[in-house]
Amino acid sequence: MFRLSVLIAVVFCIGLTWGTVCAQDAGQRAQGLVAALDKTKYKKKEKRDFAIEIYIDIRNEAAVKSSANDYAGQYESEDSGYRLDLQVSAGAAVTGSGYDTIDSDNGRTQNFTLKDARIDGALLTAVKVYENGETHKFEAVFVNRTISSGKNANDIATRDTKFGLGFIERAWPVISESSDKNEVWTNRVFLERK
Repeated sequence: MFRLSVLIAVVFCIGLTWGTVCAQDAGQRAQGLVAALDKTKYKKKEKRDFAIEIYIDIRNEAAVKSSANDYAGQYESEDSGYRLDLQVSAGAAVTGSGYDTIDSDNGRTQNFTLKDARIDGALLTAVKVYENGETHKFEAVFVNRTISSGKNANDIATRDTKFGLGFIERAWPVISESSDKNEVWTNRVFLERK
């Protein structure tokens, strides 16, 4: 009986430790993704007596809600190139479907559903299963995104904050016409909750 009690205690401690490690890992991955979504751009052009300055600063902050149900809703990119309809059941089971634009010149989209979707803090992980059978890992973070713009960092004209879902889209390597090297491009994507 003593051995059984000790075994149960050990298993319980291992479970607590594993849960803490997983939570820390999800938190670290979410913060890494949040940092990767941030971007600052500044350009200044001068010609004789004329100067143009443009400054844009995009900052994201992980948006941790008290319940996974608070994340349910429709998310869409500004240009309608990406969409995700996210459902969260009372038991916190996460499902979703949407589309990605695969050819922006011709407006072709590819529909997907989420498989093994899970929300941990502000981090959403899943596998995107496309209509053609392709699958891709999907990792996104719920954020409050603030865009500040103006002439420069000291002269901000507008500041706008929106809630949504951010992720980094990575294209598989392709051979560029300008070089013989494989090039991988990335795209920061923000889907605002509608």
